[in-house]
Amino acid sequence: MAWILVAAALCTALHLGAIALAAMRFGIPIREIHYGWGPTLLRIGPLRIKPLVFAGAVVLKDGGAEGLEGDAKRDAFDSQPRTTRLLIGCAGPFALLTLALLVSPFDGLGQVGSGFVQYVEGALSPFGQAQRLLRLAAEAADGLDFVPLLGLVAAKTAAFNLLPLPGSNGGFLLQALFERTALARRWPPQATQAALLLFLGSMLSWLLALAIYLGPSLV
Repeated sequence: MAWILVAAALCTALHLGAIALAAMRFGIPIREIHYGWGPTLLRIGPLRIKPLVFAGAVVLKDGGAEGLEGDAKRDAFDSQPRTTRLLIGCAGPFALLTLALLVSPFDGLGQVGSGFVQYVEGALSPFGQAQRLLRLAAEAADGLDFVPLLGLVAAKTAAFNLLPLPGSNGGFLLQALFERTALARRWPPQATQAALLLFLGSMLSWLLALAIYLGPSLV
């Protein structure tokens, strides 16, 4: 199981690094890179390293959030053309998908597709289906060499990040695609709040499932 955690940490680093490199490629300043959750353990320039290194975020210069005007917001992320923002938004999942396909050319896309279904099934059934999926993950960690395991984790991480919900890359990509359309103009803020709560609820459900699964080994 420890190798899954190592693979997940590496996939998180790849995801964040790809987004940061894409932003730099388009000349957008990086305010901070949060590698992990929790209190900051180490800070190196804009990089903040935190203990739970299985998630993170890249904070880019944002004219709206920072109250910038005129030339000061020219290189801000929210001032860029939609194509540029879409390319940056999909850089992380694309890097993970590329890794998955390099490791498993014939099964990488299938693993991403099944990842969407597995995430939803596990979130809806933390005491049942999620426990089965966690057992399968543990068996994969025991039965696979590290490189195939890394490809598998990359595929599942790509699927998670492409979920069409607020807080994920998939949610951002949908928002960018449909901005300035009739759908965006008629989309009520309450719907976004409900979708965000759904996303957070699914995360909490998986955390509950993981706590139940690990419970006997921690006693």
